[in-house]
Amino acid sequence: MWSRSVPDRIKIAVVDSHPLYRQGLANAVAGSRLLVVAEGGTADEAHHAVQRGKPDILLLDIGVPGDGISAAEDILRLRPNLKIVVLTASDDEEDVAGALRVGVHGYILKDVSGPELVKAIEAIHRGEPYITPALASRLLMQNKGRPSSKQKAEDVGLTLRDKQILGYLAKGLTNQEIARSLSVNVRTIKHYLTQVFRKMRVRNRVEAVLEAQKMRLDLDGQTPS
Repeated sequence: MWSRSVPDRIKIAVVDSHPLYRQGLANAVAGSRLLVVAEGGTADEAHHAVQRGKPDILLLDIGVPGDGISAAEDILRLRPNLKIVVLTASDDEEDVAGALRVGVHGYILKDVSGPELVKAIEAIHRGEPYITPALASRLLMQNKGRPSSKQKAEDVGLTLRDKQILGYLAKGLTNQEIARSLSVNVRTIKHYLTQVFRKMRVRNRVEAVLEAQKMRLDLDGQTPS
């Protein structure tokens, strides 16, 4: 295990009911900035892992024995500065909504590659909530045919640039990647995001993408391929 004294490391705790998966995850992030400082296999052990390892980020499978979502809610109430990321096989819309409702900072499906996981966690560590792009697309397909949101794009004053930003968010791009795509600096992107969130009355990029899908915005058509 890496030394905890290395300042550049992002300390993570991994809570998953399958020991082999926990070991595989540790192997997948080896050599990156991520440092596994604690593990657990149940909702109760999630609390112990956070107390024992004092991680920056908790990776939690909400399907662990016990109530994973309630555990996330309890932990965030006790440790509001901790970031919790759901890493699970479940793409069920109710699971996603329940996790977001308690305030998790990311929702990532287990089919993610090692490099993609590292990239997502680094973005979350910087304060950028993240949802697996493929999951966002699945949720969009699931929402087709359902009543659209009462809130319309034109009603909230979304501009073409706002919709373009939302398109990049739906693809899972980080602030730095969006800035490079638009040839602007990261501070400008943060300003755009603040304005978009205010208009849509959402708290973060995950909620913004889900709300955009409810509005039936064509996010794929807002960004270059």
